[in-house]
Amino acid sequence: MKLGRGKRRPGKPERPRRRPHVAGRPRSISDGDVTESHDPLIHEAVATPLIGKLSHFKVRALAFTVLWLAFFIACHMVIDLSQKAAVELAKTGIPVEGTVEKVEPSSKPTRHKVTLTYPAGTKPRTIAVGAEKSRGFKAGDKMSLAYAPGDPTRLLAIDGYVVDNPDDDFLTPLSFSAFLGIPTCVYAAWLWRSRYRSALKTGLREATATVRPGWFFPKIDVYLAQDYKLLQTRRSLRIAPRFKGLQKVPVFIGGEETDMIVIFPRGRFFKDRLHTVPAKEIEPDTD
Repeated sequence: MKLGRGKRRPGKPERPRRRPHVAGRPRSISDGDVTESHDPLIHEAVATPLIGKLSHFKVRALAFTVLWLAFFIACHMVIDLSQKAAVELAKTGIPVEGTVEKVEPSSKPTRHKVTLTYPAGTKPRTIAVGAEKSRGFKAGDKMSLAYAPGDPTRLLAIDGYVVDNPDDDFLTPLSFSAFLGIPTCVYAAWLWRSRYRSALKTGLREATATVRPGWFFPKIDVYLAQDYKLLQTRRSLRIAPRFKGLQKVPVFIGGEETDMIVIFPRGRFFKDRLHTVPAKEIEPDTD
């Protein structure tokens, strides 16, 4: 009698084949029992480097944080050195007595424009300087002045106060910009970290997208195989590209809720590389 495999016993269903692991796909208790998704994820070999770039964006934002911090410190060091140099120079100034000719409003609410007249050599000099309103200058007031040796047009001190250095007026707003840039870059790094984790959780899916008109934060219509999403781009230097005359451009999307990304085939300014744009999901509208 020839031995055979025999009949398969009923009640013991055939074991399903295990699906290959896809980057970012959440695992269930038994990875082999994962049900098919309506919108299949792209393969690990493609998804892994694309998701990994999100971590690079986080590192780049942290690097800019360090640069802003260094620039902020450098500005203050230059301002301090400039003020110390002005004080030392004022000690060498030629003292004279000046008169306030007139006081006029300034563009800054806490300052006003003061016109002074003082003797310098064989003829009097007239010069306009900025001064704090709290100093209380009035027309006809007498005060002690000091001008630079060899340059009578350059005032060094007024009533014992060193005249503001024009370089300080230039560096102060730059320092303030750096002060704002530090928390902005830290926040950007935190956002890219959150998007990276969200994309790891959901993986990347193939879709098509149409960018609506708008320069800063345009909306993006995303069409998946079995779904539709309306996304709003987030505040970022990575602006969504516009494809004139083209709709439903092939893209990859990943993440969820407010931590989503859309990967376009090219950027608005760089045509030869993939371009990642941060976005968040919003309620569909009727536009």
